[in-house]
Amino acid sequence: MPGKRVTVRGAIALAVAAPWALWTVVRVLGIEDGHPLLPAMAFTPYVAATAWVPVLLALVLRRWAVAALAGLAMAALTLTVAPRALHSPQEPLPGGTPLSVMSANLLRGHGSATAVMSLARRRHVDVLSLQELTPDAILRLDRAGARDRFPYRVLDARAGVHGSGLMSRYPLLDAHKPSSSLAMPDAQLAVPGVDGTVFVKAIHVVTPLHDEIPVWRDELRALPPATPDGRLRLLIGDFNATLDHHELRALIATGYRDAADATGNGLHGTYRNGRLPLTIAIDHVLVDRRAHITAASIHPIPGSDHRALLATVSLPSARR
Repeated sequence: MPGKRVTVRGAIALAVAAPWALWTVVRVLGIEDGHPLLPAMAFTPYVAATAWVPVLLALVLRRWAVAALAGLAMAALTLTVAPRALHSPQEPLPGGTPLSVMSANLLRGHGSATAVMSLARRRHVDVLSLQELTPDAILRLDRAGARDRFPYRVLDARAGVHGSGLMSRYPLLDAHKPSSSLAMPDAQLAVPGVDGTVFVKAIHVVTPLHDEIPVWRDELRALPPATPDGRLRLLIGDFNATLDHHELRALIATGYRDAADATGNGLHGTYRNGRLPLTIAIDHVLVDRRAHITAASIHPIPGSDHRALLATVSLPSARR
């Protein structure tokens, strides 16, 4: 009987530890694929926060090998997730030019235009990226003062979830509205005091559910990589991906920084699923590594299921 109890305790400890261990392997190797595994990866921070459970159980049951396995998984998940809350904002570049940007998903145009514009004014936003932008939402934004604050704009408003747009205090040149399932317009931003222009793009990638997963992957792979020796780029919007998705990490690795992650705000969720009391960080501001990220913050928008994401960056100034 003692031998049988030992076997049962070992089986219980291993069965409990296995999900965390397998999750760790998938996340570390970036091999998530298909539904529901790929969208589930967005909840990795919550998995990391509970990774102590199999460790404690294995120790209580005196299953030392299982405890060691579970401990390795806990350590790997912690090292993967914790830095997002530990990074600090960067100092402005010497002589750098500040630029404040904001992303807001309007939930089929229902997000409060008054709240968006009030936040934009309070935080001195220079460039506004809007997703799920409808023609009616543009009218309400303009009534709330958007036309006066943001005279330059590239808008691809559509019904439902499909529209997006850029509004700016500074000129938007060479505007482009590429063909995609969801609108993702871009332009060259002319910032006073900065050499050349800055490429800026409104991002709204499809949700990675069921048959949309191949489209989601293709759209993320089609986003412009950073150009370390060329024009600075800013990607602002709803990526429908978190830092626990391999495709987004691969894009960042081309030479971007994630603004929330770089300032210690990477664990602050921007999207709340109405069926779950959990938030996930799927809205991002990706910034060329040559710029410094001096601040980032997240703010609720009444009427929307997303929170607005703001970031302030310090751009390299024109050479004298």
